[in-house]
Amino acid sequence: MDTIPTGCEAEFVGEGAANLVFKITPPNNSSSPAFSEGKLLRVPKAGTRAYPYPELQEYWENTVKPLFKGDDLVQQSLVRLTGSGIVPKLNALLSENEANRREDFRGHRVADAEFGMLVENMRKIRPGDIVLEFKPKWLAQSPSAPPTSRRCRNCALVAYRSHSSSSNNNDDAHGTSKAALCPLDLARCHDDTAVLRQVLGHMMSLIGGRNAAALPEPQLGRFAEWLETNGLIERLRAAQVRNDPGGPLGSSAHDSRFQLAMTLRDCACFIRIPADAGAPVEVRLGDMDRKNSEAKLGYWQSMERRLIDGGYYEGREEPAQRTACQLERE
Repeated sequence: MDTIPTGCEAEFVGEGAANLVFKITPPNNSSSPAFSEGKLLRVPKAGTRAYPYPELQEYWENTVKPLFKGDDLVQQSLVRLTGSGIVPKLNALLSENEANRREDFRGHRVADAEFGMLVENMRKIRPGDIVLEFKPKWLAQSPSAPPTSRRCRNCALVAYRSHSSSSNNNDDAHGTSKAALCPLDLARCHDDTAVLRQVLGHMMSLIGGRNAAALPEPQLGRFAEWLETNGLIERLRAAQVRNDPGGPLGSSAHDSRFQLAMTLRDCACFIRIPADAGAPVEVRLGDMDRKNSEAKLGYWQSMERRLIDGGYYEGREEPAQRTACQLERE
């Protein structure tokens, strides 16, 4: 196992609710200068209820990794932090960047942990590369959704949040949910040109607000070809379905298969489209951390009941919310 050498320089890259990501550069006199090449350092935040990194790595190696092909996943490995002096340095860096952090993350610090992770760097390699990140979410309908549903689980949640927001603003007009991609469309790009265009436009809008027409045609065409021909989305969808026959209302906190399905529904998809026309589009799934079902099942079940009882699956809420759901369009 690698150990972070002393004297590393660090650059803050980003953060989520439970983890922080940094780019680290070993000192010139390091005996292992290439250990972090092409990788980023991921470290746990203090005060979260997430599993320890050794447990997360074991889960990824033994439960998640066998579901996919080798190049489907962002590669990751444990790295030892103790003795390197890196944690105080990272926390000092966070303090310096406090004003630039998301408001609800300000004050969060790196845990005094023994281990971090080295994760594959999916950022730009060369100028002109295009990179984006999105969450595929629920690629199939929730098994506990009503049989008369006109929305998938994700679009029902979008409608619920939009409806709650309009209600809080005392808005009686028909609402329009914030434009969001229907996850079911990701599996239709190979046989529906209109869906492919819609998905492509949405993906490109994630890049600094630009639309698909503003992107270089060669890169746009290569990404469209990947959307049409890839098997990754179907492998992810099939794994979600296979491991959740009952949905949130038909599962327990000790159901390891449901835990896996929810892990797969919360992963991130990282895409890099190289400027080099001869280089392939690179797509990896990451953030496959084991979900704490005991802590989260109550929330998952209560949200499912809200979506069912409030009519959000069936489109019965008032005022009605418009979504991009594939089921509503059929």
